[in-house]
Amino acid sequence: MAEGAHLRAGVDAPLIPALVDVWNAAWGRTFPLRIALLRQNTLGDPHFDPEGLVVAQEGPAGPLLGWALAKAAGHPFGPPGCGWIGALVVHPAAQGQGIGTALLRRAEEFLKSRGKNRAVLGGGPAHFFPGVPVEPPDRSGGRALSFFERRGYRFSGTAYDLHRSLADYRTPPRVEAVLAAHPGVTLRPLGPGERRPLLGFLAEVFPGRWTEDIRRFLEEGGEISDILGILDGAAVLGFAHLHPPGSRRIGPSVAWARKSERLGGIGPLGIAPSLRGRGLGLALLDRALLRLREFGATQVVVDWTVLLDFYGRLGFVPIREYRHGARDLR
Repeated sequence: MAEGAHLRAGVDAPLIPALVDVWNAAWGRTFPLRIALLRQNTLGDPHFDPEGLVVAQEGPAGPLLGWALAKAAGHPFGPPGCGWIGALVVHPAAQGQGIGTALLRRAEEFLKSRGKNRAVLGGGPAHFFPGVPVEPPDRSGGRALSFFERRGYRFSGTAYDLHRSLADYRTPPRVEAVLAAHPGVTLRPLGPGERRPLLGFLAEVFPGRWTEDIRRFLEEGGEISDILGILDGAAVLGFAHLHPPGSRRIGPSVAWARKSERLGGIGPLGIAPSLRGRGLGLALLDRALLRLREFGATQVVVDWTVLLDFYGRLGFVPIREYRHGARDLR
């Protein structure tokens, strides 16, 4: 590591702007980080442990050179032995001096100290990325992937963020035909009295991360009307979590919106097995797009998906690609 560089763990509110500055110096053109998002994903996350955030400074009190974030949460985000490295960033002026390696090893040591035997790159609670971006923001042709591979990480599986403009969007005739064929099914925003059936549906059909994330969203004051539901009478049989422009809580799909953008997000989205194969998932996606347009969105992003064909039916195209990587710490 660079001579004079000093590593320490812990974070407090005054340090947040400096962490954001380092991130944006390295990645800001593609992934512009906001102070609100960093606060939300660290100090505002119940799974965050300050000891899991390691910073590198020029001397004990000098300017920041880089930082790494690790989280040791287990279920429902993964097996008990898994921990997550959610960020690793080094200021461009300090790269190539061993700082990234030192930060990574300290993050791994934190996970081992919390009883974790496997480090996963991205995808943890209150995540920034579902994996490692295939094309880093500096367009260095895969340097992030090769950095982790040289340090023992193996990659398997790909995820995508998808995008669609709403400027030319119109409901396809096939969606209207699907809705006409299911007169007893309603697609609409959920109301305050439907929280229990929603969470019951999620716990039964999508136990784990989605249930945890929606429960936390509601407990923190999120509007249940931002959840679009498929209902058969009083039963919730499908849902789509919408992230309108300017939402208080920053959903992963809108994390990288710039101030000038009217960006809306969708995700997660899912329906009961009994309704699959009937076109109702596509109808739910259509109604989600129309609802976000009512909120003033001009563009929509769906984050962390492999369902390119499904979303492609309504014009979504990939804009970002990620690889899933992990390393055994034993």
